[in-house]
Amino acid sequence: MIAGGTAVIAGVSVAAAAVWRVDFSVAWRTTAQPVATVMLAVAMVAAALSVSRSLAAQRRLLTTHRLLDLEPAHVQGLRTRMLDAARMLAGDEPTLRLTAVYELFAVADDWCRLSLRSTRPERPLIEHQRCLDLICGYLRADRRLERFVPGTSIGPGAEHDERVVREQLCVGLGAHLNTWRSIGPFRIDLSGADLAAMNLRDSNFHGVVARGSVLTDADLTGADLSRSDLTDSVAANTRFTGADLSGARLTTCTAPYATFNGADLTGADLAGAVLRGASLIAANLDRADLTGTDLRAAKLMRVDLRTAAWESAELAGADLTGARPATVRSKASSEVPERTR
Repeated sequence: MIAGGTAVIAGVSVAAAAVWRVDFSVAWRTTAQPVATVMLAVAMVAAALSVSRSLAAQRRLLTTHRLLDLEPAHVQGLRTRMLDAARMLAGDEPTLRLTAVYELFAVADDWCRLSLRSTRPERPLIEHQRCLDLICGYLRADRRLERFVPGTSIGPGAEHDERVVREQLCVGLGAHLNTWRSIGPFRIDLSGADLAAMNLRDSNFHGVVARGSVLTDADLTGADLSRSDLTDSVAANTRFTGADLSGARLTTCTAPYATFNGADLTGADLAGAVLRGASLIAANLDRADLTGTDLRAAKLMRVDLRTAAWESAELAGADLTGARPATVRSKASSEVPERTR
């Protein structure tokens, strides 16, 4: 580019000199020094740019080589840590199982960090997903856990220790999901998991799949469950107060006497759900699907159902004080079904 530009300038100069009959001997003495200075400056700038690009390319090459040298050792170390954590999680000592929980989340975070500086980021993300599959697989397994009986308390012992471990796994998932989403895609599948009586307040489970899960007596106050799939889940007496359930699927969910006060159920699918005796005071049901939903004896005070599909819902005995539209209140009767678990 520099040579071409110099040739063009020289050609234009010769043509102009021929047209204007310039005396080359006089012109040479007058312009030789300035032209030489300009050409030297251009040459120095070009040389500096060339050296800078060469150094940048060499730096990138050295960085790539260093990462290629270090990555295999780092990967092997993370795999060893994950295997050790899995062995501890399968043990009988509750303290070791809790230690394994914290180690698994630390390893999952390290896989994400490795993907950010790896020349092949998809490989660490695959390992990260395997770590999540191990966590979810443990939560789905019920070999240690007896089925939770609503209304009972769990005292010290193996049952209590196991639920503490599972609760910490759930809390850890909720705390790390936002960080992991900023790095790459992953999936969380808690279908069939027994999460009964767990304290999961303000947890982040956006987009989580939990079909057929057991949430009986769990506390999900203020939790983010938007776009989650809770189809066929059991959530009797569960607290969803102030939770974000927008776009969630609760089709055929069984949640008698659950609390949804102030919850955001915008666009939620509640078709065929059992919400008998549930409390949905001031809940946002904009565009919610309540087709065939059992809302007998439910508390629906100050609920706006004008954009919801509620025509075939069962509303006998429901409290619709302040609910809109007015026609929905005519479907309620004074008959209140007996409370059953």
